[in-house]
Amino acid sequence: MISLGDPIASNAVLAALQIGEEDNIIAIKETPNADSNFVITHLIKKIIYEKKRLCLVNFHNTLDHYQNIGKKLGYDLLKGVDEGIVKIIQPIRDLLENIDQEDKYLQENTENIVKQLYLDIKDSLRVLKENNKSVYLIIDDLSHLHDLGVNINETLTFLHYCMNFIDDNDVSVVFNNHVSSKLDEIISNDLEYVADVHVEVSSLKTGMSQDVTGLLTIKRKSDVKQYHYKAFDRGIKTFHPGESIYHLYN
Repeated sequence: MISLGDPIASNAVLAALQIGEEDNIIAIKETPNADSNFVITHLIKKIIYEKKRLCLVNFHNTLDHYQNIGKKLGYDLLKGVDEGIVKIIQPIRDLLENIDQEDKYLQENTENIVKQLYLDIKDSLRVLKENNKSVYLIIDDLSHLHDLGVNINETLTFLHYCMNFIDDNDVSVVFNNHVSSKLDEIISNDLEYVADVHVEVSSLKTGMSQDVTGLLTIKRKSDVKQYHYKAFDRGIKTFHPGESIYHLYN
């Protein structure tokens, strides 16, 4: 395994998130005109560094995207797949590759779609948990269930089943959810209510800025911390509001 150094001490995003062993449910809210993917890729960095296992349910980006970003952050996701410490489930890709055939994610009964996805996740977690290994389940992102025709009630039921995985102390779950409709907002509110850590990635209310890409809000119970962040080609810088220019150029 590649030595990455201490990601908490050296990585601005992970230092801001401060995800600990007690954080079993992590909810990420991506608002319009913002991109929360950097939170996911940095969490993957932490998981691999800590030699934990990962089940990634990928609706949104290509596997090449995660691999390329991972290389910039110092980890090799595909190597993790080859070593059996990472399992990747790609429902949209599977559907497109089997569009002319019967596919488990292409059904008129959408309840069966989420049941099949749940069973695929359960099977992957079972394999990853062998030898009492800690596992993270990351779903990126939930809003794409709508693309498969899954309704709001079925989505919420699926969420609650996934949350039950944490009854096993070795499993933590991360839900990424793009919010652009009232249905997305319902799901997001449900997640925020149960999450140990709620992360919101939003654009600036004042509009575009050369110095700041967006706002990162991290909520734990009654504790709320906010950071501005700036995206660069090889990483992300975070800083408290009002300190942006100083931290970018010093």
